[in-house]
Amino acid sequence: MNNTQILAKHCKKVEVKELKEKDNCFLCGCEIAKGIPVKKVISSNFTNFEFCKNINGNNCCQDCASTIKNADLRKNSFVADKDNLYLLKKNDIENYLFDLDKYVKGEFVVGITVSFKKHNSFRCRVNQDTSKYYIRQEDKEFLFDAKEMKYLYDKLNDAYLQFSKDEILSGNYSTIAIEQFGLEKFIEYENLFKKYRKTYQFELLVYILNSERRNEYIKQKQQAQKEEKARLKALEKERKKKQNKEDKK
Repeated sequence: MNNTQILAKHCKKVEVKELKEKDNCFLCGCEIAKGIPVKKVISSNFTNFEFCKNINGNNCCQDCASTIKNADLRKNSFVADKDNLYLLKKNDIENYLFDLDKYVKGEFVVGITVSFKKHNSFRCRVNQDTSKYYIRQEDKEFLFDAKEMKYLYDKLNDAYLQFSKDEILSGNYSTIAIEQFGLEKFIEYENLFKKYRKTYQFELLVYILNSERRNEYIKQKQQAQKEEKARLKALEKERKKKQNKEDKK
């Protein structure tokens, strides 16, 4: 199966008509006896002609048309095989990428969106290995080693509790943040991050880091600091009170 054949199983079927003569699908190149005119499937803003298998074709097959016309596949990240389609929001992605064998069997595709408007569907590469597979992220495609990336992601998640995404992506960290994180631990983590920085895999992992988790951690940390400050203030007040009593004796 090709990418659109897998995805079309989960889409509302676009109506196609008998062609006067056989054609080859504009997108996938498959020979078709039924189709729908290209101009009814893609807009004038379409630019991904390098992915079209029959650039001179006049029609699209039902699978390609149904996939392209499905807005959910453009507005969401997704994982799909012939039996299941999982539409993913940003915070869902981490639950799937590292454990794909729980969700798919046989041939599958993975598409990630960050703009929520570009097509991934007809550009996804079909995979079979859930431990190492290709991700289509809009105009990017890259190989993803789930075990290797999970180790890196765990370290990134830990670092993200102290550093911002911009700091992690650029490698330009606040000195105060480094001191709070711990210099020895920082050196260990940064030596790892340097190996992957500026790769598509690294950028994706930083993108999907859970801000809600970090914000909750920071909130708890600030609350603990506030309580500690209040405790120290109360102790100082009590010390002064005792000192005043001693001075009056």
